[in-house]
Amino acid sequence: TSTTTSSTTTTTTNHNNDNNNGRTMDEAETSVGVATQDAELSFHSIEPKECLDKLSKGWSPWVLDVRLPTEHDIVALPFTDHVAPHRTVQVQHVPKTGDVLIYCKAGVRGKKACNRLIELGIDPKRLYNLEGGIMKWQKE
Repeated sequence: TSTTTSSTTTTTTNHNNDNNNGRTMDEAETSVGVATQDAELSFHSIEPKECLDKLSKGWSPWVLDVRLPTEHDIVALPFTDHVAPHRTVQVQHVPKTGDVLIYCKAGVRGKKACNRLIELGIDPKRLYNLEGGIMKWQKE
């Protein structure tokens, strides 16, 4: 775990916290390129209450936790199918068909994972990012 700082950039591992309300650097909202903003508009964002309602009515998406395995070990949705950090998520981490529910700690890494999967060719209509991540799920 190291932090490198220059006059223009700061690089840190996602184990370190900064002053983003307990979020890691990877979870901090940052400015993104136009292509990423367009991609964000194409996947679904789902609130925890809406997600729970859909699940109670029989929705059974593939559930992907895009946090680190150590974070997953601390707290996770009990119906998680796979854990793959958002930076390394690959097409083979999700099934070829069906909906995919993606979650992280606060929702930001989930968005990044959705965008990455879209870039890798996954149909954005299949992807659902849990808004607010597991933190908001626990609150609601």
